Amino acid sequence: MTAPRWLRYDFPAITPIGAAFFYIGAPLLVGALLGWNRMLVGPHLSRGVSTLYWIGLVALVWIAALVGTRLVRRGVRRWQWPLWISAVVGAVLGILIFYWPIARYRYFGLTLLPEEFLALAPPLPWPTLDYLPRLFANTLPGIIYWLIVVIIMDKLFGAARIVQPDSPSASAEATLRARLPASLDGEILALKAEDHYLRVYTERGDTLVHHRFSDAVHDLRHLDGLQVHRSYWVRRSAIERRFTAHHRQFVRLRTGLQVPVSRSYARLLQPAARLTIGPPENTNAR
Repeated sequence: MTAPRWLRYDFPAITPIGAAFFYIGAPLLVGALLGWNRMLVGPHLSRGVSTLYWIGLVALVWIAALVGTRLVRRGVRRWQWPLWISAVVGAVLGILIFYWPIARYRYFGLTLLPEEFLALAPPLPWPTLDYLPRLFANTLPGIIYWLIVVIIMDKLFGAARIVQPDSPSASAEATLRARLPASLDGEILALKAEDHYLRVYTERGDTLVHHRFSDAVHDLRHLDGLQVHRSYWVRRSAIERRFTAHHRQFVRLRTGLQVPVSRSYARLLQPAARLTIGPPENTNAR
């Protein structure tokens, strides 16, 4: 059983137990370990207070790394960066974005210690150039831990772990869907060639993946779909109507996407008896 869709953004095959560990268990474990051993605070704080402080700090850094990694993965989707690179760059970016709440929380923790500890307080509200090396030195262990957990989770619950259906058509579609963000996962309705990339349309939206259009059309040959243009493939069940505008033929999908139909492929639409020729309409095909 996989986790709810909104929890599968990072790892498409993640289970509820895996999601609980990744989002809660992993930061809680290391935070409790550091706090119980009163790391950096020594005997100045009780084990209970130290544990609560460290759990809060690790949770902030974890959220920062998660947000930063998602932003990086969205930004470099076209280039298909390896996950470990996105995780490292994302963690650094997230710490910079969340610098103020992290630094403010650390400052609060230092006020619980003897006054001489305030000399270690990070500058507020923004880091100074001379403080940046110390910032990254302090957060390097957290970044390494984040990277290790992400790599392990990807091995256990990444796209490669999605169980493929038995039929060739379902298997090919599942393989392509596994490359989509969890937020866009759904039945594939159309494909569009864009240079050396492939734009995949689902009911939830569209995105680019690094894949050849001709290979995708060949892989999906067992589906009830067809190529209607040298740059477009559509699923028959997604077609709502067929119409002509400005001496050109189009099909409209149930999502509102309007796809041009080349004359050389128009005859393939003839068996779809339920389609009717409609009046011209706005043909802003994407």
